[in-house]
Amino acid sequence: MFYNYHEEYKYDSCISKGVCSINPRTSSLREVLVMYLKQLAFYTLHLKYLGVKNNSTETIILNTLSGLMSNLESGNKQFYQTLINLKSIIIESIDTYKRICKQRNIKPKEVKTNIKLNKKLEISELIRLGEKEFSGKLKSLSDKKRNLYEIIFLVLKSICINLVELKSFGLYNNCAYSEILYLLNTINFPELSERILIKKINLAVKIDYHLTQTIYQTRQEQYGEQTEGKVSYTTYPKKAILVAGTNLQELKNVLDATKCSDIDIYTHGEMIVAYTYPIFKKYPNLKGQFGKGIESCLLDFATFPGAILIAKHSLENIEYLYRGRLFTTDNFVPQGVIQIKNNDYSALIESARSAKGFKTGKTRESRIIGCDKNKLNLQLNKIIENLNIYKQIIILGTEENTKEEHNYFDSMLKHIDNSTLVISLSEEHNAKNFVNINSAPDFYMLYQVLESILPEAKKHNIPLSVYISKCDKHTISNVINLKLLGIENVFLSKCTPIMLNPTLTATLENIYNIKPTKTKYNKY
Repeated sequence: MFYNYHEEYKYDSCISKGVCSINPRTSSLREVLVMYLKQLAFYTLHLKYLGVKNNSTETIILNTLSGLMSNLESGNKQFYQTLINLKSIIIESIDTYKRICKQRNIKPKEVKTNIKLNKKLEISELIRLGEKEFSGKLKSLSDKKRNLYEIIFLVLKSICINLVELKSFGLYNNCAYSEILYLLNTINFPELSERILIKKINLAVKIDYHLTQTIYQTRQEQYGEQTEGKVSYTTYPKKAILVAGTNLQELKNVLDATKCSDIDIYTHGEMIVAYTYPIFKKYPNLKGQFGKGIESCLLDFATFPGAILIAKHSLENIEYLYRGRLFTTDNFVPQGVIQIKNNDYSALIESARSAKGFKTGKTRESRIIGCDKNKLNLQLNKIIENLNIYKQIIILGTEENTKEEHNYFDSMLKHIDNSTLVISLSEEHNAKNFVNINSAPDFYMLYQVLESILPEAKKHNIPLSVYISKCDKHTISNVINLKLLGIENVFLSKCTPIMLNPTLTATLENIYNIKPTKTKYNKY
């Protein structure tokens, strides 16, 4: 069975065996990585203060935080090799730091750690070390502080992924990398107050927001100004490749590699935003979107009859998928998945040719996503002209909502009166006080709307609420940023436990007043 967003089918990968939980071994190895990374950050920063930089340090920190931290269940080999590399760089950094301090007659500083750099690395010993570190945190840190550290890592991951995407365009942001080091080093000092941790998180979120804006501007320069696009869900009787993830440059690389072939290309999940950029409309073999998205990736990938490329930082839960036709450009690759290096897609293409492909294809209804700049400005200007007649504004985010979320928003609209303006980037309704802005499922359009609406809402003292259903590696950073921008009420729909555990949800509500949406709509 092949299906799409419009068909009445409910599947959630989170209900599959093991996907919704993190096993104790993985948690322990993650703790060990954190121990190595925060120690490396300490000495890297002190070397930076002395004018010394090591490019190898930057590469391994970015790759580990953005990739391996999410894929520890893929096996011991890459984890072990990464620790060997981290250990080598840490030893080198300590030696260099102490040597320079001695030369300059400076008293060297040290950081407290349970890592024994002189001992041979053994996985069993490392797991025990991670368990000990985790147990120590449970005893010495409050639930709130532990969750603040978890938020730090989620924001760090978002920054790293954005930095890697910027680097794919040949761009760099030294300020963002420095912030990664500062945040990692913060974890070396558990005595820091919750207030200081929150302050550091807020600064990092603002830097991440700047990266997001830079990526959006760069995409416009590289791919053309974002506009309205038609997305097909029809499949065709041909050999095929599915491209999943968020890095549009990797989709373009695949399209360039296959443009003279007889292989069709389909997108999955957030790659759907490609159809809003003019450059991707020039590829006749880019056929359309396949599947229901990240929450249903297990079924989507299992039913796709061709080769699958998973872009960087999209490998969570891959260990539960079938092997043989999965490829990735990621730096850390699970066993059975084939790594693409140096933009050489020949193995991916050959795999697509040897797969069965779509035998007959199936015709499905297309949809329009996105909105050109002129049309958006007209809609926003019209909203602003009549803004003073409303007592509150609700903005529904750009997500592909589940059936449960559709029902929630339907119930909401039945409860609000004409004094509330609803601006939706996802739901469609005919109510008089309802404005639908056609969007793509990303945060960029939401920020464009807020840039126009938020200042006017503040001017007229109209409270503004934003509902977010999107759960990905950038969600936590974005919802915190919405609060920092001055949004009175931010609501976040239920995410899978592996993305956002319940205690972390409580911490977000307690610190930032980011409220979880309920199963049924009730006035807050």
